[in-house]
Amino acid sequence: MDKRQRPTRVADTLERVIQRFDPDQRMKVYRLWTFWDEEVGEAVAAHAQPAGFRAEVLSVRVDSPSWMQELQFLKEGIRERLNRRLGEELIRDIYFVSGKRQKTKPARPPATAPRPRAAVALPKIHDGELAAVFKRIARAHRDRGED
Repeated sequence: MDKRQRPTRVADTLERVIQRFDPDQRMKVYRLWTFWDEEVGEAVAAHAQPAGFRAEVLSVRVDSPSWMQELQFLKEGIRERLNRRLGEELIRDIYFVSGKRQKTKPARPPATAPRPRAAVALPKIHDGELAAVFKRIARAHRDRGED
């Protein structure tokens, strides 16, 4: 009797590979760069931004001594909110360092929309249902920009 193994989920395999290359779970923590401003608020985000992560400590660059002092008082709340958003306790502490906030790259202007492509010319099809199917296929082909 041929015993077959149950298929392995791709997510499980990727998690094992990532764990091997990233035992400190830095990749998980680096997601916070995408939601930092939202979690700390506009006022804090204007003066502080994440700068790095190592050994469960998040480094945050702060642009003035007064904001650095203010953030010391807010540190525990920020850490809790970030960990909650990350879904697990990945950040043990936050360390504030003096430095200018890095400017983010401006968003690229939207690319110009491609010119609409002409519909594919279909031969006359007498079967109405079949003709409708081919029209939908041709329209989808045109809309995707496939050649």
